[in-house]
Amino acid sequence: MRLLLDTNVVLDYLGVNEGFKDDAETIIEYAIVGDLIELVSASAITDIYYMARRKFKDSQMAVNLIKDLRAYIKTLPVTDDDIGRAIDRGWKDFEDSVQYTVAETNGVDYIITRNVSDFEENAIPVLTPREFLEFYENLTEDQ
Repeated sequence: MRLLLDTNVVLDYLGVNEGFKDDAETIIEYAIVGDLIELVSASAITDIYYMARRKFKDSQMAVNLIKDLRAYIKTLPVTDDDIGRAIDRGWKDFEDSVQYTVAETNGVDYIITRNVSDFEENAIPVLTPREFLEFYENLTEDQ
């Protein structure tokens, strides 16, 4: 199963956003043990670095966090075609439009975000971390 993690979920995992770490940590543990393929867009990596550097006031620490993430979360490219399709979608939140388009281009099964309502299409299911964990745990219990 291929998951696109929205920037906020990765930031939650890193402790940049207070109060949301537990669910994000559980989801990312599934990637670490190899149960799920977890992905982020290339554009999200720069945002993650920026926010981590700001939170921890240490650019080398932010770089090291990105290096660590890359061991179990893969980065998807953002192409010129993706940008054009995201623009054509006309969503209120361009960043989320790009995330959705990258997910679509790369055959992602689910998008995981705390901001479900920002994703204006749902051909790809968009779930909160808690919703995904409940779904996934029920799925694995049934097997």
